[in-house]
Amino acid sequence: MDDLTFYIVTYNVATKSPDQPLSDFLQWDGRTKQQLPDFCLFGFQEIKAQPQNLLLDSVFDDPWTAALRDVLSNYDYVKIRTVKMVGLLLNVFCKRKHIPLLKEMEISETPTGLLGLWGNKGAVSFSFKIADITICCVNCHFAAHEEYLKRRISDYHTIIESQYFGSSRKSILNHDYVFWFGDLNFRLDKSKLKSAEEIAHSINNGKLTHKTANTLTDAWAQDELSLVMKKSKAFEGFFEILPMFPPTYRYIFGSSNYDLKRRPAWTDRILYKTIDSSHEKSELEVLSYNYINTIKLSDHRPVYGESSIQINSNKNVDLVEQPVIFQSIEAWQLETENEVNLRIKDYNPGVNDWIGVFNENFTSLEDYLSYVYLPSETVELEESNDGYRQFDNMTSACRVKFLPEVFSDGSKSVCLKFSETSILNSGTYRLIYFSTTNNSVLGVSNPFVAIKQKCSLNTSYEFGW
Repeated sequence: MDDLTFYIVTYNVATKSPDQPLSDFLQWDGRTKQQLPDFCLFGFQEIKAQPQNLLLDSVFDDPWTAALRDVLSNYDYVKIRTVKMVGLLLNVFCKRKHIPLLKEMEISETPTGLLGLWGNKGAVSFSFKIADITICCVNCHFAAHEEYLKRRISDYHTIIESQYFGSSRKSILNHDYVFWFGDLNFRLDKSKLKSAEEIAHSINNGKLTHKTANTLTDAWAQDELSLVMKKSKAFEGFFEILPMFPPTYRYIFGSSNYDLKRRPAWTDRILYKTIDSSHEKSELEVLSYNYINTIKLSDHRPVYGESSIQINSNKNVDLVEQPVIFQSIEAWQLETENEVNLRIKDYNPGVNDWIGVFNENFTSLEDYLSYVYLPSETVELEESNDGYRQFDNMTSACRVKFLPEVFSDGSKSVCLKFSETSILNSGTYRLIYFSTTNNSVLGVSNPFVAIKQKCSLNTSYEFGW
């Protein structure tokens, strides 16, 4: 595999709930499983943000996230992260096979509303690394109304100057690839006083069946964002392909007609930035960019885009070696302690590293059933039997022992003992190893079956503890 594809949707929902199926968000008709994008990014603005919603959403998925998970679970996607700030919501999903490759996952938030104190405007971001490539996803909502162009430009610079990720303090612009999307709220230049009625007439009477910014040359010439980018006042180094769709704001709710109280404008956009184009990792191809006219819940229309980034031909994403390899778990016996063997290479487990227990077909990295920290209690195996006795006498939920065996590739063998309460019910599960040192997934086990034991087993004798 020599590329990764990213599917992005941005939608200002105007505080509406997802009262219709969200399958139309996925413009994938006729694709095979192999042709589906590797990552899906969804940015929402103006999510309902009443106090009771903020409390519930801190415990449960908000309605938009839950609806997306229902749709994407049919395609075997897993939610990596949700980032929420008042009315802004960013959801990142990926194909299940990429979960072990996710490294350095970090989030950031910047409020720019109400003197920079309220998060109804601003940006939420997610940064991560995969196959030695760094990626930043930014969902934003800039200042509204035609007269606030300078404030929109200021919002951009405030976000750029305030967001940093991880211990390295990496900025948004310091990633290999940046996907910036949202309701940027850039309107049409006020100096050219084309009325809402004139713009709507141009759109509705376009002679071409596919109405594009190209066919609406008078309106597109007034687009503030294009002018700002040309003058390098904001989004310097970013690019956008020509929007092949009519303005996405402002519609009458539930209708395909514009609300002429506002001049129609391309407020909802997707922009891209790569590292220096001379760099071998910087190739990005935009595959599609359009609006979705069948979803009419709000006064905006959703916009989607798909792109492909090139991976160094010497690095196959599917073959990237993982620091933690779970050995096969033949069977997990309920109501007793269980042993799990790992091989760890070029990595020292941190005090706050943890292993989560997940159902086999989990749909979110937040859906762990239980977890244990590792290695809160660790024993280095010695030649004497004291090590065995000390290890057996521990009472923590997960006990760790580093074995003397070193494999030819330099990896070390580690044994873990999980308590009888780690898994309570029969079923098929996976274990995932998370590093809190760098917020990375370091290993995922193959599925294993947990069953209730039929007879008493002398585990101390069987495993030689």
